[in-house]
Amino acid sequence: MARDNRREMLTICAAFFFAFLGAGACQPYVVSYLHEEKGLPFGQASLVLSMVYFTFVVFRFLIGFIIDAVGLHAAKIIGIATYALFPLVILAGDSLPVWLAGSVLWGIGAPMLWTSALVQVMNTSGPGRHATSAGIVRGTVMAAVLLGSYGLAFVYARRGYSALFALAAVSGLGAIMAMACSPRCEVAREKPSLRKFFEVMASHEAKAVTVFLVCSGLAYGLLLNGIKTHVEAAHGKYWLELIIPCFSLAGIVTSFLGGRICDRAGRWPTFTWGFVIGGSGMLLAWAVPGPGIVMLAMACIGVQFAIVPLSAFAWVGDHTTPSDRAAVMGYVFCFRDLGVAVAIQARGAVGDPATAFLVFAIISLMCAGAAFWVGQLMRSGRLGK
Repeated sequence: MARDNRREMLTICAAFFFAFLGAGACQPYVVSYLHEEKGLPFGQASLVLSMVYFTFVVFRFLIGFIIDAVGLHAAKIIGIATYALFPLVILAGDSLPVWLAGSVLWGIGAPMLWTSALVQVMNTSGPGRHATSAGIVRGTVMAAVLLGSYGLAFVYARRGYSALFALAAVSGLGAIMAMACSPRCEVAREKPSLRKFFEVMASHEAKAVTVFLVCSGLAYGLLLNGIKTHVEAAHGKYWLELIIPCFSLAGIVTSFLGGRICDRAGRWPTFTWGFVIGGSGMLLAWAVPGPGIVMLAMACIGVQFAIVPLSAFAWVGDHTTPSDRAAVMGYVFCFRDLGVAVAIQARGAVGDPATAFLVFAIISLMCAGAAFWVGQLMRSGRLGK
């Protein structure tokens, strides 16, 4: 059902932009705010953020049932609303149960937003443009995170946490208005079932993709619960305004250009190079203490964050039809969110961010080797279904 989908792209990208300008960009501050300002032990503060992603895992898996019940359009609206709600709960809450409730609500809404919006974009794009279209959406998200990271770091350095989270919540209202203007694009959907999940997971390709998504999620979770503490301890909080945006800037370029490259070069080469670059960046962050090197490392991690999920989105689009795309995307991407949640908690348990950078660097470089090997097997026809 490929057609001119400029209205979808414009309104959906605008909604994502405002959502990630606020709630998406404020995530690196959640743990430190709850620990420093609210007095939560570091492990409990980490749990508040990781609970978003643990909930994300569960409801990603169930997203086919949710979208079947409410429809694509309602899922987009409900999902985007939780991006405005989460900063308010963090700011106004006064106890761990309240903050965890906000995390759970966001963890339910986020997969509704991502799955419904990207399914609509893919359903209205040509078969050879799945990565390109997903890359435009993800590039918009990364542009928002870049501006939001810089803006929120500026506000935090001068006005503190309260102004930061209030600004994030206001930005979420703009996201709701933009998504409400997006067109409806309902399609006939197959009833989601566990049978479909096992059919998808029976593929050797799918197993490889899910492993890559888990490992890609580790890098992002480390960024959310490691880089702020690492930079402040080594260089001071004013370096945050220069270092953290490097992650987003690299992600913007990679998303917009990487989608086209992925559609032309194929999924496995982009998986390989994404992990090579990201793993090298984490190795640099561990080995070299200078702020300039840490900026380069953040850019490398931004490349991995952009290209690995983008390649996986495109792989799902290649191997599904509009009728079952939402369920399959949910099944596959629940593993990525599991990686993010595990990394956030692992960072809290390890304590030293440098050690976590080293461990996850090794994992990423191992994934690069695995992706190259799978790509070779695919080209030779030796990897069965």
